Amino acid sequence: MGHNHSHHPRKINNILLAFTLNAGFAIIEFFGGLYTNSVAIMSDALHDFGDSLALLFAYFAEKLSHKEANEEYTFGYKRFSLVSALVNGTILLLGSVFVIKEAIERIDSPEVVKPEGMIYLAILGIAVNSFAAYRLSKDEGLNVKMLMYHLLEDLLGWGAVLIVSIILLFKPWFVLDSILSILISLIILKGVLKSLVKLGKIFVQHFPEAIERGRLIDQIKHCHGVKDVHLLQGWSLDESTMNVTLHVVVDENMRMAEADLLREEIEIFMKEANIAMWTIQIESNYCK
Repeated sequence: MGHNHSHHPRKINNILLAFTLNAGFAIIEFFGGLYTNSVAIMSDALHDFGDSLALLFAYFAEKLSHKEANEEYTFGYKRFSLVSALVNGTILLLGSVFVIKEAIERIDSPEVVKPEGMIYLAILGIAVNSFAAYRLSKDEGLNVKMLMYHLLEDLLGWGAVLIVSIILLFKPWFVLDSILSILISLIILKGVLKSLVKLGKIFVQHFPEAIERGRLIDQIKHCHGVKDVHLLQGWSLDESTMNVTLHVVVDENMRMAEADLLREEIEIFMKEANIAMWTIQIESNYCK
């Protein structure tokens, strides 16, 4: 059996930083939305409060996911990070649906907004979310990817708010505020659904797509003394920690020392495929 462990304290600190920035800006955004009377800003403020809770949950879940395995959690705590990603994805879905609903209701009767205030909030929003996204972009994982969708949604939103605000300075096309909210939400929904499908495959123990199943079997079958490979099973603890179990049928005259050398050769293939943990069962009718 093989093991491969990695720890990312930087990732945890970056998530905490993103939470602090997001929560602080959400408060400013809420009062800014009241002042400008913008549904796009008010909706995003409420959405950011949800984002902040998601980021806080992600922080604790990511921290917990790096704990070592014990007698109760023999595979470790890695999937707590996936639970956080699932929660974040659900919040994004609900938040996007809420924004779309609010925006549609205003299309028929657009309300006057204050573009000057929207411009200042948009510039601040772009700066805050760009910095948080930059820090998180250095990390990997589905949990971080979901958090990046939160920040990407905000970045797209504030970039669009800035453009619309400038237009509103010259033209009273207030309906753009609502149309903008719908377009941004649809873009984010597409990315979130794709990540949720990937999450679902991990939870139902879909064979890891990153492992070339056929190639791995062929490599093992070409080893000296191997007759067959069967019961190859694979699953993932998270998006990067893949596990495999398999049975290898060998020549009945193979000695124990030869079987040990064969296992070492197979383990090289496992490492090359970035498999974190494996169990190899050597079988034969007779083994000396």
